[in-house]
Amino acid sequence: MTECNSCIDKSMDIEKIMDEVLEERCCCSEAMVRFGLKLRGEDNEVFANAASGLCSGLRNGALCGCLTGGALMLTMFDKQLSTAMVTELFAWFDEEYGDKYGSVNCEDILTDRSMMWELCPEIMKETAKKCAEILSDHDLI
Repeated sequence: MTECNSCIDKSMDIEKIMDEVLEERCCCSEAMVRFGLKLRGEDNEVFANAASGLCSGLRNGALCGCLTGGALMLTMFDKQLSTAMVTELFAWFDEEYGDKYGSVNCEDILTDRSMMWELCPEIMKETAKKCAEILSDHDLI
């Protein structure tokens, strides 16, 4: 387990933290990484900015950036547990969004790009909640 002495406790308001991240108007994968950094009480602009390369499905509509950013975020808490945590996240995301949109690819979820700032923040919030739940289940927050 990765020790995180400055991490916030289980009573944290996940939605409030994600709302703060979303106020920065960053894209999906970057938002998930920034969310994880806030949970850890850390700041890492280089890492957060690098995560934006995964936004909009690797910038070409592939795998949703909430999912890839969520995987990065979970892994920053514990590399050894990351396989189990990311597998759980993927299964949830596939059931939640893959079933609804036909795949977990950005281009299938977001068929109308003009809806991005309406649809994506909701998906980011729900994914952040699920990531926090997974981290909590593994006693990492």
